[in-house]
Amino acid sequence: MEESKDGRRWWPVVGSTAATVLGCLMIAALPRFVGASWPAIGTCLGAVPLPVIGALVVLWFLGLLVHVPVLTAALPGLGVRQALILNLSGSAVSNVLPVGGPAGMGLGYAMTRSWGFRPEAFASFTVATNLWNAVGKFVAGLGVLALAAVLGVPLPSGLAPVILGASAFVLVAGGAAAATFRCESAAAGVGRRLDALLARVRPGSDPLVCTGWLLSSRRELVVVVRDGWRRMTVGVLLYLGLQAALLLACLAAVGAEVPVGYVLIAFAIERLISLAPITPGASGVAELGTVAALHFFGMDPVVAAAGVLLYRTLMFAIEIPIGGTIALGWLRRHRRGAGHIEAPVIAHVELVTTGAAS
Repeated sequence: MEESKDGRRWWPVVGSTAATVLGCLMIAALPRFVGASWPAIGTCLGAVPLPVIGALVVLWFLGLLVHVPVLTAALPGLGVRQALILNLSGSAVSNVLPVGGPAGMGLGYAMTRSWGFRPEAFASFTVATNLWNAVGKFVAGLGVLALAAVLGVPLPSGLAPVILGASAFVLVAGGAAAATFRCESAAAGVGRRLDALLARVRPGSDPLVCTGWLLSSRRELVVVVRDGWRRMTVGVLLYLGLQAALLLACLAAVGAEVPVGYVLIAFAIERLISLAPITPGASGVAELGTVAALHFFGMDPVVAAAGVLLYRTLMFAIEIPIGGTIALGWLRRHRRGAGHIEAPVIAHVELVTTGAAS
């Protein structure tokens, strides 16, 4: 029986590791899929001047700054510096580690606890930010594709699985949040079921700990949505706009010539793909889908691949070393931190983050 439990414990890690490897393999095979070669893509990327790279990094960071109001509105009292630390470090852990999502959430929880925020506030923050970001991607992506269809712009084939996958993710995630937090009785019902499950795993624990936590989290969430929905909505829309501008700038940097409308369609496809990530950060899948869309609109596959890889490096890969360094620095300062931070949480996150940096 014990061996069976150990085996079940390792399955999420094995599955997540396999997804990470799949993403790396898909990126490695990208040139073959689109009819290009790595030497040609490397030559195209190598021709981008360093000042242009610097300007692209500034544009990427500007996107992070406009997203800060989403985080500060979702967690009242959070500062700009703290919001950037949460964003970068959480993304680094989530993007690179097997079971990265829970590890990134654990790191964010430990950080916010060290800054004096209550667990209920962090739970509300997590639900609000993830929901606003997901719905923003979905609405923007689907809106661009719908507008293109209305205007008679030809669209790449194979969009149905992308749209269905994104729709399913939003419906499941949004439905779960709505079912849990729509009213106090619903939150209490979910809490009682979690308490019953916890009692089986940890006999003698507080019989109402999950119920009380969910009810408090719901009250926090109601206040956050009521007071901060405008700032969160504007922040998400501005962030998406700057992400689209970054893709356009990356393509221009490698010498691509394609109408802005086609770039926006490719961006919409990339955002929808990233909603239901088969791999961490949709790595491999998002690059392939975006390059294929641009190639459909007549862009040279070498130039398209170079521009998209540059964009995805800034959107995804650059966060790993920067956020990982921030996370390691924070963990080293707080591994023996204040007593109100749960030691097992810090120990677990420190272990997985150190593994990412090595």
